[in-house]
This record gives sequence, structure tokens and C-alpha cells, in this order.
Amino acid sequence: MLVVPLLLSRGTVLAQPAPAAGERAEDRKSEAEARFYKGRKLYAEGAFSVALAEFQASRALYPGESATLGAATCLKRLQRFDEALDLFEVALRDFAHAMEARTKAAVQGEVVELRGLVGTIEVVGAEPGAAISVDGKGRGEFPLVGPLRIAAGSHGVRIYKEGFEPFEARVEVAGGQTARVSARLVRLRQVGTLQVTEARGRELEVIVDGIRVGKTSAAPLSMPLAPGRHVVFLRGEGRLGTVPVSLTVRLNEIEHLRLEAEALDAALRVAPVPVDARVSIDAVELGRGQWEGYVRAGKHTIEVAAEGFLPERREVSLGHGGREVLIVPLSRDPKSPFWRSPPLPAHFLVEMDTAALIVPSFGGEVAGACQRACRYHVGAGVYVALRGGYEQPSGLSFGLSIGALSATQKTSNRSTWLNIVGDPSKPVGTSAARADSKDAGVVDDVLQLRGLFLGAWIGYALDADLPLDLRLGAGGFSGSMSDSRRGDFSASDGRRYGIGTFAQTQPARFVFVTPEIRVGLPLGRHVELNAGLELPVHFVVSRPRWSDAEGVHAGPDGYGWFNNDALVSDVLVTVAPTVGARFDL
Repeated sequence: MLVVPLLLSRGTVLAQPAPAAGERAEDRKSEAEARFYKGRKLYAEGAFSVALAEFQASRALYPGESATLGAATCLKRLQRFDEALDLFEVALRDFAHAMEARTKAAVQGEVVELRGLVGTIEVVGAEPGAAISVDGKGRGEFPLVGPLRIAAGSHGVRIYKEGFEPFEARVEVAGGQTARVSARLVRLRQVGTLQVTEARGRELEVIVDGIRVGKTSAAPLSMPLAPGRHVVFLRGEGRLGTVPVSLTVRLNEIEHLRLEAEALDAALRVAPVPVDARVSIDAVELGRGQWEGYVRAGKHTIEVAAEGFLPERREVSLGHGGREVLIVPLSRDPKSPFWRSPPLPAHFLVEMDTAALIVPSFGGEVAGACQRACRYHVGAGVYVALRGGYEQPSGLSFGLSIGALSATQKTSNRSTWLNIVGDPSKPVGTSAARADSKDAGVVDDVLQLRGLFLGAWIGYALDADLPLDLRLGAGGFSGSMSDSRRGDFSASDGRRYGIGTFAQTQPARFVFVTPEIRVGLPLGRHVELNAGLELPVHFVVSRPRWSDAEGVHAGPDGYGWFNNDALVSDVLVTVAPTVGARFDL
């Protein structure tokens, strides 16, 4: 920023216009110079807000090039780009003829840069004479001579006319662009009346909700207002005025307000960030946007709040004749829904999931018959799924799923028996091959379920701190169930014998219902990692059983066969903690 070193390098106040005639002209010039040098020192210390006040005071006493450039530079450092641009243009208009070439070129460069950081607001459709304020600062009446210059960013616009409902809007202004505000005012249908009187009958401006609505006089100033809370204060010449007061106007009633103006000997400016935050001083809410005015000397409590931000509370102590510029930046509230992206339009989605499958028990006549000395382990496995679907902006979604699963459960020391063949010439396991006896023993089983599933699902996304989905799926499963068993038995003569490992695989078919809850972690607008819990419940359609047609060598007793045991129960409940990724198309 070239203007700053040029400004600070000067030893005198530059290019001041001739003072107005009068014996106090030199005194005004001396005070202007003193304030300029004080502002220059404060600027060098980085106290831009206080330096700005000194430069502006110098300009008010004795307008000049250096004070104007100093104020403009401070405004730029404070990111009040529209005001900075106005003052740099004033400097070129009023002092270009006396500027050094280097200074003039620097100021022209500032103007070019700032025009790229400043947009405009154009108000259309309002009632003639309606007062317009932006971020709590009055900017004239409708219709305006031209669009309002404003720093790029988010701004609160308020338009008011007596007898109409106030219009408020938040607009986003881009640098070098014009934001258009269509402000159609609606006439008040339900009103109350406010009458304001200054205790001594003096003439002061009446400010209601940040808008100048008239002046007091010997007779009360009467105005219709919408029922509800309003903030009123008076403002006169110099520091004469009143502190803001809050009152309630009731429907079809007259509210009388008598205020006595006093000399308010401290100046205060509150600049919230964001600029449309609500500002309260000493528990009186003054409206949205920056507030500037005079207050009593002493301690004051400043409160700033805005949707989506954590509220901020500051204590400030002002001395007699003091001036304070308080910039209050708010921190985002990470729990606020204000920062969530708006829902996507209706769209397709793809999701890939994997889960650690937990099977409390396959049940049936194998795992379900494990008692006493028998031991069994909770079944475990894995499944993978691919889902495709369609989601509406309301959060309702539906689609199809396809996947595969595998789960295994082991039992050990399960009591059972072998049916010994009575007639070896007959097929094993038939009624002709009558069992003359049974050999008791214990076996170890390894049960395994594998297969593919296909289904449909419907879901609903809840608006929570993190994306939360509730889903219900249903479909069919087709696969196989195997049992690998080995064990030891007692022959009819008391001798012990072992059998090798025998395995059978039988077809298995189920229908299933799967309730599910899932929480997501967005990685962007269209990508999400998620984790959840599913509770698949399977209902048997074709129950797998151990086939008694296969014989088993029974040691000294010859041959035998196992009973036709069911390998799984009628209802199989599983638990599946899942992780996955989702892509919104």
C-alpha cells in the first residue's frame, strides 16, 4: 500500500484549503494539525480504528489532503472498502491539482483496486420517501439518485416508511457487481401508536429501530407502528441526545414516551462481524448491523449475536470525552444447522458397504442342541453389499441392493449318536436298514453359511448434526449351508473309536428383513463416509439338513449314519456393524 508510506513520510499537513475567514481559523487549523499527527502516530502503532477517528476529526475542523488520505487508508485497513473508495475519490477530486505525481499515481491505484472490492445495491419497488439503511446505517430515501456503493460481502438491508411494515433482506454483493433488492412495502393492517416527547420541548431527531422518523417539538411526535418491541432514542446537535430505550407498542393502543435529552459525553461504535448481527447495549437490542452513537461515560455491556454463530459479550469502560470503536467478530457455532449445505436436488446415489457379520447362533439341531459339556462360539463372518438408489430433497430414498455373505460357527464336545446299520445289505438311512443299536459319542461341528442376496430398500435422512439415515431392506438369499464334523464314539463292546472328518453341503434359501441405522461423515458435497448398524433377520424357505443317506464307518460295529439334523433354525437373527462410502450423483 504505497499511500501509507507517502502519508507517514510527510512532516506537515499537506494541501489544506484556505480556512474560512474569522479569528478562530488559525486555532482550527492548529487543532486539525494536532489531530492529524496524533492519527498518524496511532496508525503507525496499528490502532487503525482510533487513528480513523482522529483523521476524521481533523477533516471536520480543516479538510485537507493528508487527513483525507489518512482516513481513507484507515478505512481500507478496516475493510470498509466502500467508504475508503469514496474518500480516495474525494482526495482525487479536491486535491489532485496539488498532489505530487507519485502520490497521485498511488491514489489512482487505490481507486482502481477498491472498485474491484466494492459492489452496489439497487433498490426497486419501494414506496417514495421510504428510508433505506444498510447494516444499520442510514443511506438515504427512496428513490435514490443512484445505486448504493457497498463493500463486497453479505449485508442487511432495511427499508421503512411510516404506515408500512418494515422490509428486511439479506443480500450478497460481489465486487464490481450490482445486487438488486425488490422492496414491496405492505401497508400495516394492525397498528399501535407511539407518541414521543422531549421533556423540555426541544427539537431533536427521533430514531425508531435505527430509522429517522421525524423530530420532536412542543407537541408530541405521533406515528403508527406495528405491534411489538421497538427501540427509540433521540439525537440532537453535537452530543445532545438520549440513550436507547426499548418499549412495546400494543395493538390499537397509544404508547406515550417522554425522553429527556442530555449531553452524552462518550462516543461508541460497535461493528459486528458478520455485519448483520444483532447488537445490544446494556440489555437493549438496537437492531442488526453496526451501531454508532453517543452514550454516557462509564461501563457498558455489549452483546452481539447472529444465527449460526456463538454469541459474544464484551465489557467496555468509557471516560468523559472518550471514543471507542469496538469490532466484535463472532465465531461459528459448529452445531448450528445454519452452516449445513442445502439439500441436493433429487438425485441418484451409489453406496458400497462391508460389515463384520455376527451370528449369535445358527440354532437348529446342531448349534441349538449344544448343552451341558458342549461348547460353542458365537458365529462370525463378513458381508459386502452394493446399493443403488434415488433420493429426493425431502430425504426419502429407495433403491436396490446386491451382495454376498459368509459366516461360520463352531461347536465342540456336542453329544450325539450314530445309528448302527442292522442289515448291511440295505441302503444306509432307509427304513429297511433298521438300526439295531446306537453308539453314543461327541462331535465337533463347523457350520458355514455362504451365498448371495438381492433386495430392495427404503430410507429416510434425518436433519441432525451429522447425516443420519434410517433404512429398511427386504429381499431374498440363496446359498448353501455346510457342516463339517468329526468325533469319538463308544462301540457296543465298550471300545472307543474315532471318525474322520465328514462334511456335507446343502442348499439354503431365506427371505430377510433388515432394519438399519447409519451415520455419515461428509467429505464434500457429493462424497460421504458412513458407519452403521444393521439387524438382518432371515426366515427359512428351504431348510438345510444333514443327509442321513451317507454312511459313516462305526469302528467295531460296522457302519452307521447320523440323524437328519436341521442345520439352522426357522428364524436366523444376525448383527452387522457396517462401514462404507456413499456417492451422490
